[in-house]
Amino acid sequence: MRSLLLLMATTAAPAFAAVNPLPDDFNALFATTCMQYYYAQDTLRDRMKGQGLEVLPPDQAGFFLSGKEGTAWIYVAPSTRYVISLSNNSVCSVFAQRGNPEQIQAGFLKLVGTAPAPLVAHAADTAGLGPNNDLARTVARSWARPTDKEELLFVLTTSSSEEVTAQAMASMARVKRGK
Repeated sequence: MRSLLLLMATTAAPAFAAVNPLPDDFNALFATTCMQYYYAQDTLRDRMKGQGLEVLPPDQAGFFLSGKEGTAWIYVAPSTRYVISLSNNSVCSVFAQRGNPEQIQAGFLKLVGTAPAPLVAHAADTAGLGPNNDLARTVARSWARPTDKEELLFVLTTSSSEEVTAQAMASMARVKRGK
């Protein structure tokens, strides 16, 4: 895991990582894949291929792509398995099979809680974005300039259940701005 993250981070470290150190492996992977390459998705595809990451077949990738067309790569680390997915409609996600939900959520909020200028970060309404119950929690932040009609939406869902396929899922997408 560290070698994958180091290679990706040393090539073009994201500006936000320079301001806030990356808090954990899950959020570091999200920052150095989805966040770093959101506007250079062909470069992300090339990096995943260059790392030799296994591409999941369509029948397995469908879960990680929410049934949309795209690509999902699997990365097996000593502590857990990760999947990085990129749908053809530009939703980028990272999934962790196992992880500490509280640590991941704290790290995610630290990572996306402050936007690089001139963007402004806002807490986003999580209704319809994911579960919020005894076993699962969804948090979201958005980044935009005050006059933008679109925003970058960051969503994290974590689960304390060890029975789920993924205990953490973070995604980002460009969406119409909510009012």
